[in-house]
Formats: sequence, structure tokens, C-alpha cells
Amino acid sequence: MKIRVAARGSKLSLAQVKVVTDYLNSQGIETQLVEVKTRADLFSTAPLHKLGKGVFEKEVNEVVLRGGADLAVHSMKDLSSEMANELEILAMPKREVPLDSLVGKYELERLEPGSKVGTGSIRRKNLLKFLRPDLNVVDIRGNVDTRLSKLNSGQYDALILAEAGLRRLGITASRFTLSPLDFTPEPNQGIIAIVGHKDNTRLREILKELNHKETMEEARAERAVVKLVGGGCHSPLGVLFKKEGSKLEGIATYSDGSKKVTVTHSDSGVPEVVGEALARKLLKEMKNEGIIP
Repeated sequence: MKIRVAARGSKLSLAQVKVVTDYLNSQGIETQLVEVKTRADLFSTAPLHKLGKGVFEKEVNEVVLRGGADLAVHSMKDLSSEMANELEILAMPKREVPLDSLVGKYELERLEPGSKVGTGSIRRKNLLKFLRPDLNVVDIRGNVDTRLSKLNSGQYDALILAEAGLRRLGITASRFTLSPLDFTPEPNQGIIAIVGHKDNTRLREILKELNHKETMEEARAERAVVKLVGGGCHSPLGVLFKKEGSKLEGIATYSDGSKKVTVTHSDSGVPEVVGEALARKLLKEMKNEGIIP
């Protein structure tokens, strides 16, 4: 049996694919990579928010829909809530550390005024502007290696990157993880999503042991917040849930750059219901602060 796996060709994407193919190979299953170029790869210098939704996922999923691959592997945070009806997330491996990290020589509070900090995320930009309005926050695109080379050449004083990506790539650069209360991560950060046809029960069964129940519950709760508040990689919304015993412990943050609202919520039960409760708390505080009417 051979399983064809569709994914982008970036180093980080391939590191995520390896998590899946290593598992499949351990089950005695041969795998084949189907590399896909996406709009985000073709327009690698354009700001992400200008490329629209689904820039990292659409073309990859279409390969599965056309029968050119059996599975698609994505960063869960890049998956929109509007997948084709025929497709479904079949499994999620255990989540990597979901936090943001400041990459550079100094911690955030020790950066000198005017220091140039690179990020391509509106959420991270707004949080930086709120916490350190004296910094020079500059847009940056490109893969992790490209960004790190710009940091090392002195074009930037620091970068903000996902700790999960740095770990998956084995990068040991000097860095400081950021508190989720200050820098609540992007929803579903650190999670790998394995997508396939809904009716492919054989693949679902094969992936059953790789699927991590707590990670899937965290992902479901976080996506429930996004559904109510609105979010994704083009939004200043941060959401993080952690399964602790029977409870889901959640943090949600929204910042427009001049104001920042952070709320927490803890409860057991259906992840979507817990997520919706956190979302309602956040929306209430956003209204109180005048961020929304």
C-alpha cells in the first residue's frame, strides 16, 4: 500500500509532513510526497492579508479532491473553516508548543527604543504596538531561514516567530518564549492537520493511533472562538486552549494596537460550547473598551 501526501514544499511544511510519513512508515506503509505550489509561495513578498483567505491550503486540498493525493498535510492555523464538503480533518498529531517566541539577543522589555522587530502577522504587530509602542515594527515575509538570515545580517534586531516551527526545524537560535497573556498565539498554532476524503474510512482507521484527542479538543474550542469573533492569519485575534484534566483552560486576546483586551475561561464539556463561552466574554469586553460598537 502506498499513501500519497500533498503539501507545500517549504522546509517547515516538509518537517510537518515527516511527522505523518514517519508514522505511516512505522506501520509498514510506503509514502510519496506530492509537492504543491500555492499562491502564497508564488507571491512570497506580498503581505499575507492582501492575498486573501486560504492562501496556504486551497491548492493543496484541490490535489486531494482531484485524486492526485490521498492526504493533505497543513498547519492547522492556516486551514479556513470553509473546506470543501467532501473533505474532513482525519487526524491531528500531538500539538507542539503553541507559544510565540521573540528571536534575538534580548528579551522584549530589554529591546532599546527604535529597535526593528520583524513580523508578518497583524496580531503580533498590534500586540507589539500596544506593549512596546517605542519599537519599530516592520513587515517581513519569507520562510524561517530567510527571516533568520535577515536577522543575522543586521536588517532586524529581533523577530517574532512560532516556537513550534523553530522546534520542528531544529533551530537553536537565541530566543525567549512570550507569555500567552501578553502574546496570545494564533488559534490552532502548533497543530498539524491531516486532511482527506470524509468517506475514506480506511485512512481514518490507519491514522487513529496518530490522532491526539486532547489536541483535537483544543483545536475545536479555539475554532469556535474564531467562528464567533472572526479570525485567522489576517486577524488580530489570539486564542489558546489547554486541556488540563477534564477542563479546557482558555485565553483569548484582541488588540487594535492602541487597546488590548484579554479574557480567560475554564470549563469542562463540549469543546465548541467552551469556546463559544470564551468568545462571548471577549466580545463583551471588546464592546466595553469601545473596540467594537
